[in-house]
Amino acid sequence: MHYQSGVRYSAAGDIIYVRKTSFRKIILRTMISLAIGAFFLYPLVRYLTAPTNMIRYLEAVQISLATLPAGTSQLISYHGQPVLVINYHGNIKALSAICTYNNALLRWDNDREELVCSSHDARYDINGNVKAGLAPRPLEQLEVMVVEGSVIIGKS
Repeated sequence: MHYQSGVRYSAAGDIIYVRKTSFRKIILRTMISLAIGAFFLYPLVRYLTAPTNMIRYLEAVQISLATLPAGTSQLISYHGQPVLVINYHGNIKALSAICTYNNALLRWDNDREELVCSSHDARYDINGNVKAGLAPRPLEQLEVMVVEGSVIIGKS
């Protein structure tokens, strides 16, 4: 039996013709597959490896200093949690607005210069430390920066 290249023989000896795929076609298909894969994979990799300074910037909340005169407070949302931003004699503070005893909303009492829980009269000083009441721990304090008439709360 005489064998030819590009031809296969069955077990019974019948000739089965096999189409040859050229080397150029294999290379072309591989290159196209790699290009399509890179087209979809590159944005995914860039998203998953975002620079940390960009993430920190997105975490910050900015408010205008003009909306916060001395002795006043403003309630904002920071990562879905209420935060009180207080202008205490020109010193800007940002504290969690949730009481550590029963998760009630706090308010700023400018006359007494303290944060007060309307639920059970717990009191906190301007630094978040417990002054009176049943609160078990101090309030969380957030980073604050004042830049060109804006108050930036959170990571910078």
